[in-house]
Amino acid sequence: MKVLHLISGGDVGGAKTHVLSLLHGLGKTEQVRLVCFREGEFAEDARKLGIDTVVMEASVQTAIGRLAQMIRAEGFQIVHCHGARANLTGAVLRRKIQVPIVTTVHSDYRLDYLGRPLHRLTYGTINTVALRMFDYHIGVSDAMAQLLISRGFDPQTMFAIYNGIDFTPVAPKLDRESYLRSVGMETAEDTVVFGIAARLDPVKDVGTLIRGFSIAVKTHPNIRLLIAGDGEQRQTLEKLAADTCPPGSVVFAGWVTDMDSFYHALDVNTLTSLSETFPYAITEGARMRCATIASNVGGIPYIIEHGVTGLLFEPQNAEALGGCMARLAESAAMRAQLGENLYEKASREFSISATVGKQIEIYQTILRRTAMPTKKKYGVLICGAYGKGNAGDDAILKAILAQICRSTSCRTILPRRACGTTSAPYTYSTPSASGRLCADAGCLSPAAGASFKTKRARDP
Repeated sequence: MKVLHLISGGDVGGAKTHVLSLLHGLGKTEQVRLVCFREGEFAEDARKLGIDTVVMEASVQTAIGRLAQMIRAEGFQIVHCHGARANLTGAVLRRKIQVPIVTTVHSDYRLDYLGRPLHRLTYGTINTVALRMFDYHIGVSDAMAQLLISRGFDPQTMFAIYNGIDFTPVAPKLDRESYLRSVGMETAEDTVVFGIAARLDPVKDVGTLIRGFSIAVKTHPNIRLLIAGDGEQRQTLEKLAADTCPPGSVVFAGWVTDMDSFYHALDVNTLTSLSETFPYAITEGARMRCATIASNVGGIPYIIEHGVTGLLFEPQNAEALGGCMARLAESAAMRAQLGENLYEKASREFSISATVGKQIEIYQTILRRTAMPTKKKYGVLICGAYGKGNAGDDAILKAILAQICRSTSCRTILPRRACGTTSAPYTYSTPSASGRLCADAGCLSPAAGASFKTKRARDP
């Protein structure tokens, strides 16, 4: 299988980790190539992992022409896009090539540029329009897939995949004490360190974390907060911490590259986002068996079960967060148990091997659908004991027929008796605006043992 991935090349955080980890894993069995639209750290890191990487610093129009030529000449079977720039390119490219194009939606596109009105108006609008033009979509969690469906995206072209990481045991470069000292944090033997690794922008809502910490530290002066990351809100957040928290209790570490040492130094990992798909920050912390507190949004509840694999709080609720922090500050046993439970679940369900395997399955499904003839008529045979007054069975049949006709061009239903004779066809249409079934087939008059054969004009 030959797959071409497109990304801007300036991405950081979860999207970068997902793409690099995915392509590194896919490259072991499939032929994959990464095209970045700028030179930089992203492309350099991809090359270090042995990923076939091409940098295409050109206008969108020029890039599209070069990409179309590359796809035709080298026989790429799927084009896979990530992010606004790649989505725009892929949407236009779709009109020039005869291969399926899929995009992974890494975050809620309506919140991607929160706090940046100009970017939201330009890049946000472009991305919103481009997303509607793709053949297939992948949400980075079931929650994201359902969100897209709720906004009118076709569920039959929707897939879900979870961010996975390598759970192979690793030894951190620095021990806990050395690492905390390196970032300027003074600790004692009984210090409990809370931490977060995130972009310092509005959607991550680190302000709520600081306010929650300020509540907990009043009754638990032995706790500390380590914030890793940078962004447009850093100065604002530093001032908030200075105004509300004891001096030296909150440390801003800036961008951190040694994530293993960072999570190894924490007692509790935290995430306060207003929106998330399925954050790497949780699985990376899970690898180090960190107890975790996270906001109850997006795909987070799929991995964090309150009181079992971590603690959840409602977003922007600083008082609830402060209560969770105080609770874990008081109990080393609870921290250890939550961390162990999270590790067991994450290593079992959200490994990189599971992610790569799921991605290959998605590609195979897309290729099978693409290979099916589009003009051939297909039939669906539904067998069962209908028409004998069993309200439950009849209701299920009606629901099946309604869904088939909503999803296809099906308009004809042929009831067949068990003996093989066929009565006159029923005409079936989709539900009316009032929700009533507008079909003669709704009477379900055939005898017990009847089957229904539907005729439709295209594959769903």
